[in-house]
Amino acid sequence: MNHWKNLFKPLLILGLIFPLIGQQGEVVPLTKHVGYTLDAEENQYYEVFPDISNFESAQFFEINNNRIETRISFVEYTRIKVSRRAYTQKEFIDLQIRLNQMPEITEEIRESFRKNLTYLRTKEILENIQTGQYVSVKHLNGKWVRGTLLSYQKERLLLQTPFAIKQIPISKMERINYREKIIQRPELKMHFYGLAAVLGFGLMESWNRKTQPAWGQQWHNRFLGAIFGLIAGAEVYDTSMILLSKKTQFGLTPAELDKINR
Repeated sequence: MNHWKNLFKPLLILGLIFPLIGQQGEVVPLTKHVGYTLDAEENQYYEVFPDISNFESAQFFEINNNRIETRISFVEYTRIKVSRRAYTQKEFIDLQIRLNQMPEITEEIRESFRKNLTYLRTKEILENIQTGQYVSVKHLNGKWVRGTLLSYQKERLLLQTPFAIKQIPISKMERINYREKIIQRPELKMHFYGLAAVLGFGLMESWNRKTQPAWGQQWHNRFLGAIFGLIAGAEVYDTSMILLSKKTQFGLTPAELDKINR
């Protein structure tokens, strides 16, 4: 009895594993020029899976003589998820024939499609948004959250709003409006600083005339006015450059991407 008990567990494990191994199948090429993996640019060009939003890649596996299974990877926010779709041998061959009749995708075509495949670079895009700028984030509930971007860490945006610091997980975001590149006008910087310093100096001079402090205090006030003016000038310059920079809209859901690309 003990002998059979000892054999039972290994046999049970093998009985469970072998069917799964059989279901894995062998990966087969879609066509000679596509190869074993259909990528996002090829999918857009050949329209193999036009109904799969945020398509990343797909591979085809021969399960048996009359069943081909495709495993489709797609992006949901920054995570890769997989769905499956089955073909008969005839359906798969028909697909191969259709693709072989089309011209092979070129690098120029790939580049034109790549510009619209921003969802493949979600993490990279969010990490490269310049902090310190004013951004607008559309929440999944439809509400907009606006504030100064402090950081992006652990798949969360940290925003300074007028009343509090808010953390927004990217899984709760539909869209973000931001400035991809902040313009710089160094030739205007001294004008901003100089004008702000003069205004600060002038304000404190006006204060001196009203209060009539001692001579030393008057110059102290003028100096403080100029310093505060320079600080304010730096802030005004930075804010102006941000506001003058072109806005970029980035959608994190298929629906928002469709709206942006219309």
